[in-house]
Amino acid sequence: MRTLTVLLLLLAAALLVVAYNYGGIKLGIVTVTPTQMWNVTGEGSYSYLNIGNGVTVQGTCQASSGVAVLRLYSNDGLQIAGQQCSKGDWSIQLATKGALLPYRLSTEYRHFSGNIDINVVR
Repeated sequence: MRTLTVLLLLLAAALLVVAYNYGGIKLGIVTVTPTQMWNVTGEGSYSYLNIGNGVTVQGTCQASSGVAVLRLYSNDGLQIAGQQCSKGDWSIQLATKGALLPYRLSTEYRHFSGNIDINVVR
């Protein structure tokens, strides 16, 4: 029984190491909860419907390494706003005003480790 427990713990540790090296570890949902990340590489995309007052993405980013890039796109694919979060503490403010269109928030991570806490106001 004890051998099985040790074996399962070693397997779990190995899985965490593989996840960390090949895409990172992300705890949370970026647009819903504060999200802690370790060595995350990849992209995410979130859509929002503008109800007439525009879309504002605001929050904070604390990065210990790597880069996170946030971009806000209009319905026709044009980038409206963008912000990069590199090592340090940053406030995030991406805003648009315009027609009743869906907007898309794109997040790109390059070996990013840190915490992102954003809210979307419509």
